[in-house]
Amino acid sequence: MAPDQANPPAAPAPTPRVVAHWPHLRAKDSTPTIMWSVAAALAPALVASGWFFGIRAYMHVALAVATAVAVEAAIQRFRKVPVTVADGSAVVTGILVAFCLPAQARWFVSVVAALVAIAIAKQCFGGLGCNIWNPALIGRAFVHLSFGQDMNPSKYPTLLDGHFLANVGTVTGGMPAGVHAVTGASPMALLKHVAAGGLSQADLASALTNGHPRFWDLLVGNTGGNIGETSALLLILGAVYLIARGWVRWQIPAAYLGVVALGALFLPLHLVKPGAEGAAAGWCPIVAYGGGPALRFLAWHLLAGGLMLGALFMATDMVTSPLTGRGMLIFGAGCGFLTILIRLYGGYPEGVCYSILLMNTTVPLIDRYTQPRIFGHKR
Repeated sequence: MAPDQANPPAAPAPTPRVVAHWPHLRAKDSTPTIMWSVAAALAPALVASGWFFGIRAYMHVALAVATAVAVEAAIQRFRKVPVTVADGSAVVTGILVAFCLPAQARWFVSVVAALVAIAIAKQCFGGLGCNIWNPALIGRAFVHLSFGQDMNPSKYPTLLDGHFLANVGTVTGGMPAGVHAVTGASPMALLKHVAAGGLSQADLASALTNGHPRFWDLLVGNTGGNIGETSALLLILGAVYLIARGWVRWQIPAAYLGVVALGALFLPLHLVKPGAEGAAAGWCPIVAYGGGPALRFLAWHLLAGGLMLGALFMATDMVTSPLTGRGMLIFGAGCGFLTILIRLYGGYPEGVCYSILLMNTTVPLIDRYTQPRIFGHKR
């Protein structure tokens, strides 16, 4: 055997593969472009908040935004990393934090909420793109537990003509001369009373048909609630703009709102009037009482409270939501299911904040099991 056949030359080492985008692929949108566009999409609801709740709404927004920007800049300087407050992400966080607060909360509540949102929920994890949970909701959850009296007022101020409050009996015979604002319970507190079985079947049908907030008041925001969550119409308009630009995917809002709607219509309520002798208890979905009560009950759940703000601007956060279309549908459906369970059967009238935070925790698992199959490989 020839020497060259006995000892063939060694095969050349394989060239390492670099996995990356093509060099001519460029992203058309930058982080500052997206973040400042989100702030612009929130601007109509921000302007309306001052109309509905007065100058204190603007005070809370200004304090939250200033705190968020200052804390982010200070921590980035301390960490000796580039200061990125000009990208607008801290401004968006500050606006969303203030939107989750009642206008009559004490001034330092918005400062503490923004401080926790930026320092703990964002910068402790490495900054923008590294956080696990939505920073604004972490700030909101912290002050909700720390300042319960501020975050759960018994009455909310409502401006304009007071139709909603007149319907629930706070104002009778119309608005008195010279009165520009009245106070009353939020629609979510009334919904909780209904869901807890505080009304008989007859009283429930009457209350849903004849009283409480009108559809138009719920849509435009002339109801009790937090600073930026009441005007569903303006929040929807801002979200439509973001969806049209491709910065928000439709799957999360559609799944979120759809599951809440189905749950409100078909999950059973315990319809018994406490203290009434001979009243028969029974579990029955609201659709059993006809289209009028069912549609009004559905409108309350979709348009009142923080559902629109959460579904359109909180759950859709790019950092804390899944990457795939199927994952977004699962994530949105989970948020909706947890929200309606808390609203109907939990001890808290609103469930948006904690539902989104719980589902934020599942995002890595959802991404793992919904990633697309690589061509030529098994799933």
